[in-house]
Amino acid sequence: MKKLSVLVIALAFGVAFWNGEGSSAAASGSTQTVSGGGVAAKVTFLNPNSRNDLRFQVSLETHSVLLDGYDLKSLALLSDDKGKSYPPTAVENKGGGHHREIILTFPKVSPDAKTFKIVIKDVAGVKERIFSWKLE
Repeated sequence: MKKLSVLVIALAFGVAFWNGEGSSAAASGSTQTVSGGGVAAKVTFLNPNSRNDLRFQVSLETHSVLLDGYDLKSLALLSDDKGKSYPPTAVENKGGGHHREIILTFPKVSPDAKTFKIVIKDVAGVKERIFSWKLE
């Protein structure tokens, strides 16, 4: 029975990490999802090993809200743990309607920063969606 319990815990732990929900460390392909207002926002850190410009893929998915009116250049902001905030320097949009993919590029963060977060504001009635990572 003890072995079965250990196996179940190990399996659950593995599934959590597979889904990107178990760690906030900046690992390659590190993905986080925040849902609300009928929209799932999924953010993937594309270049976690770089201390230069930071790039993220943002996917917005829904079956009930038109997503074309949301301009992430003005709705997204990156903040580090040193109190500095950075707006996106570049935005690449793909798709439309109910399925959008956006690549956001932010300037490099303070060299002393250990963590940062991306906040996406006011999408589908959700005041803030927060995605946090640790820098390694």
